[in-house]
Amino acid sequence: MPVRDLAPTRIAVLELGEERATAREGYALLDEKRMMLAARILALLGRHAAELDGWRSALAAADEALRAAFDRHGVRDLELEPSGDPGAMPALREERLLGVRVPTVAADAAAADGAIAGAPSSAEPLSPEAGRAAEAFRALLSLAPRLAALECALWRLADEYRRTERRAGAIEHLLLPELERDIAEIEGALEAIDQEEAQRVRRARRGPH
Repeated sequence: MPVRDLAPTRIAVLELGEERATAREGYALLDEKRMMLAARILALLGRHAAELDGWRSALAAADEALRAAFDRHGVRDLELEPSGDPGAMPALREERLLGVRVPTVAADAAAADGAIAGAPSSAEPLSPEAGRAAEAFRALLSLAPRLAALECALWRLADEYRRTERRAGAIEHLLLPELERDIAEIEGALEAIDQEEAQRVRRARRGPH
């Protein structure tokens, strides 16, 4: 940190005191924001873990259903099987949390999983195995938007937490100690000046020897 050329005056002490009070207030706000971000991240991590477990279970079910359909029909017949209507894209929204845009899947879209995943084809499936595979992949697709939104939200909140941590650390470990040193040095210089002035007054009162 550059050394500031500060005159040892009472006004300088007052100005530095005000700067220190402002820095402490800023640190308190950043520390509170840091705690709120951490709490939100922990809550989303819990939701993400639950969604990820559901995704893995659905993925395993889809894989098993696809294997069964493949064993019965082979690749060629499955490639010719018409796919279901992909349907509309999920309604994604963004909420602002402490200045961070957090993506979420709209509640109405999240409730209508079938609409998100798409409707099944109107044609009859090749077999029960092919039908079960299609249903399994529709179920898997319905979980993707919420999981993706959660992961995006976690990345954004983690980035903001790191920025807040750096700012709070700069105030706590750099700015405040520097202000404390400056105030202590000026107060020490003022005390020395006061002592010298008191000695001059005492000598003046005693008069010349």
